[in-house]
Amino acid sequence: MSSFTTSTASTLSYLVIGGGMSGLIAATVLRDRHMQVTVVDKGRAIGGRMATRRIQNPQYGEGVFDYGAQYFTVQNSRFQTLVNSWIQEGIVKQWSLNNHILSREIYYRGISSNRAIAHHLAESLDVHTNTRVIKFTWLDDYWQVQTETNDTFSADVLLLTPPLPQTLELLERSQIQLPPETKHRLEQIVYDRCIAVLALLSQPSQIPNPGGIQLDGHLLSWIACNQKKGISPQGNAVTLHANSEFSETHWEADNAVITNQLFEAASPWLGSSVIDYQVHRWRYSQPQTVYGEPYLVLTEPGPIVVCGDAFIQPDVEGAVLSGLAAADYLLNNL
Repeated sequence: MSSFTTSTASTLSYLVIGGGMSGLIAATVLRDRHMQVTVVDKGRAIGGRMATRRIQNPQYGEGVFDYGAQYFTVQNSRFQTLVNSWIQEGIVKQWSLNNHILSREIYYRGISSNRAIAHHLAESLDVHTNTRVIKFTWLDDYWQVQTETNDTFSADVLLLTPPLPQTLELLERSQIQLPPETKHRLEQIVYDRCIAVLALLSQPSQIPNPGGIQLDGHLLSWIACNQKKGISPQGNAVTLHANSEFSETHWEADNAVITNQLFEAASPWLGSSVIDYQVHRWRYSQPQTVYGEPYLVLTEPGPIVVCGDAFIQPDVEGAVLSGLAAADYLLNNL
């Protein structure tokens, strides 16, 4: 099969590579139309940058940290309908941030955590975590997908949702030839890096309610108190995001060097000693520019659709809208 036209929709199987918001949204739309859908993700947990982690301490409790995307906004009516359903199901709530936030938009977050939104979407999906795809091969009429652990998956259609540099690498390893202009456009999309620090404090932080401050300092872009947000009731858990400039220049630095500087910059809001911490490096935190179309379709040698937050707008809503558009295309054109 060299195009999308030789199979009927009712017989198609889909493999979604990447369990972030784009992949999960597209998978749920396809599943709701009774399609056969499998999601694979290289991480230990799904959600991509909708990421939550725990640090446990026998004396100071358990800290729960949203350490990737901190909140999201809504402009699109279709996404608003989806968010309203999450609110009714008790997954999402409005987060009325104070005047440290630089706009008047309504902000939303997961009630128990932001990763809980991803878990909610994945509840009835066939999801495989710790599954890194290394290449895929077109075998006349279907894709065979090989993973790092030598497991294999097969599907009629592939939906690729990782950050674009990872997608380009995967396409190259799979010997998929992109049109030169398309390849050039994709290669021009650069991502900001972000170093995140998860700090468990001995005492409550000095971050004002409701627990998040957007900063424009020379080191920090964001600081949040997960306890005041309500997701870390048993521990004083603070998330720090370094700005893109600091993250770029300190990317290879020792964790102690990074945290010494960031804790000093954050000291007015910490107000107590750090008991334990972890550092996470987001290599592909946020696209600086976008592709400008909702998704990319490849038809040779077999059907592939590429989508994600680097296509429409570089945020959670952009990831969702790209996933929705990709799923709509697949349902209407295959």
